[in-house]
Amino acid sequence: MKLLALFATAAMACSFGAAAQSRGFTATPATAPAVASIRTRDTMWKCAGDRCVTPRAEGSYLTMCQLAAQELGTLTAFTANGEAFAPEQLAKCNVRARGA
Repeated sequence: MKLLALFATAAMACSFGAAAQSRGFTATPATAPAVASIRTRDTMWKCAGDRCVTPRAEGSYLTMCQLAAQELGTLTAFTANGEAFAPEQLAKCNVRARGA
């Protein structure tokens, strides 16, 4: 019985850890960012490789996407709290893209 309780506790800890990691926003621009960070209004984004991320989890998903696109240019993907934007949502976001 103690072993079962131990496994249940471990499983819950893993689940909560995964949920915590998916909070925030991730923007993937068509061209890899050349900077280490960007700022959109009052949100700092850290950029590495082909994407920029922020742990901020609140705010309008579309607005956050549009603000990132204004700084980064056309986005090929955007994730809000673990949920990827559908193509039609991404198209609305990219209307505000720098150079669009």
